Amino acid sequence: MEGNQRDQTAEPGTSRAAGTGSDMGLSLAEHRERIAAGRASMVALGSVLWQAPSGGGPDGLSGLLSEVDALGMACDAGRVAVVHEAMQRGETSGGPAAMTTAQWVRHHAPSTRAGGGAGGAATVVAVAQAFQKHVNAPVREAVEAGRLAVGSAAAVVSEYDKLRPMLGDLMHEPALTTLIDLAVDGGPRACRKVRPLILARYGGRGCCRTSRTGGSRSSPCPSRSTPAPTPSSTG
Repeated sequence: MEGNQRDQTAEPGTSRAAGTGSDMGLSLAEHRERIAAGRASMVALGSVLWQAPSGGGPDGLSGLLSEVDALGMACDAGRVAVVHEAMQRGETSGGPAAMTTAQWVRHHAPSTRAGGGAGGAATVVAVAQAFQKHVNAPVREAVEAGRLAVGSAAAVVSEYDKLRPMLGDLMHEPALTTLIDLAVDGGPRACRKVRPLILARYGGRGCCRTSRTGGSRSSPCPSRSTPAPTPSSTG
């Protein structure tokens, strides 16, 4: 089904299941009204910042910055959700002007034209594509819950794709959970730095292979007793 003909029943791991409380009962039109109100508040915010008390705290500028940052993460996640839906409907490649999915995103979301950063069209498309795979459901849930930034989600998916063939049969889920937790705390860089530690902890036999000049060489896996990587171990 397409558009408003779709079954409204929420399914685990879908964007419909991400909301809580009264938000779950809102229609798309009501959500768009809230989006418009949020945009208006952001435009006018600078003119009332003088009202924020000094000295920090949740009511001060530091607390406000956290709220604005969380809103920005939600906007990034919402952008991915819209692109994911458009891809499922085939809207990104249809129409009179044939475009790639990334071109479609840049056309309708001008802020993604800036380049290859966390908010760039390529990253949005990559994450939306990754969310079509069930194996990435935990990453999607973390993004929709506001725990994981979209740029960090892209790094997690990329790193997990590289690690998955080298993981033990029962180690896929804990390895992915570790990557998500590291990316939440330390961003994409922390996620990429711990590949050897994750392989040491969760890899199967013959997992440790390196490729520096186009060829591969095998080396013994580190001890399986190596402690699980933690955010502090990423430096």
